[in-house]
Amino acid sequence: MPLYEVNVITKALSKNDLSVALKRAATVLLDNGAVIKDMKSLGYKDLPFKRFAKQTGDPVFSSNFFLFHSYMPIETAVRTRDVLRNDLDLVHVSVINTREQPSGDIDCDLAEILKSPAERASVKDLRDGQKIGHFTRQMIYKRIEKEYKAIPKSYPIAPPRN
Repeated sequence: MPLYEVNVITKALSKNDLSVALKRAATVLLDNGAVIKDMKSLGYKDLPFKRFAKQTGDPVFSSNFFLFHSYMPIETAVRTRDVLRNDLDLVHVSVINTREQPSGDIDCDLAEILKSPAERASVKDLRDGQKIGHFTRQMIYKRIEKEYKAIPKSYPIAPPRN
């Protein structure tokens, strides 16, 4: 049986309701033949984007995050995900196989991304093979001319007379 990570995001609940919801989720996993290795609380955090409660439709901006590590067959993973997604106290449920996650070194290209577009090699490659039509050239010329005219011009100040 492969190891799965079951990510559970609940609504903002009281401690008693939260323990009941987690017990219900763990019972669903165990009843369907999963073996729970461990359970971690990832804390009460803000969600990256707004979610909605299933029954009331109220927006949920922050909630409790939990992570179950469990061994279960593939059919069980699909079945339990469907059952847990119907639970009204759970805002989001995802089941992820740990073998499918990338485990190699990831090349970081943040320095390349943070460069201005004129300095990036990918943008230069795009511009080299690009054909610009007459209308596009005229639009670029007009825009540059408009920006140049918008720059305030200063006149030289004559030196004081003695």
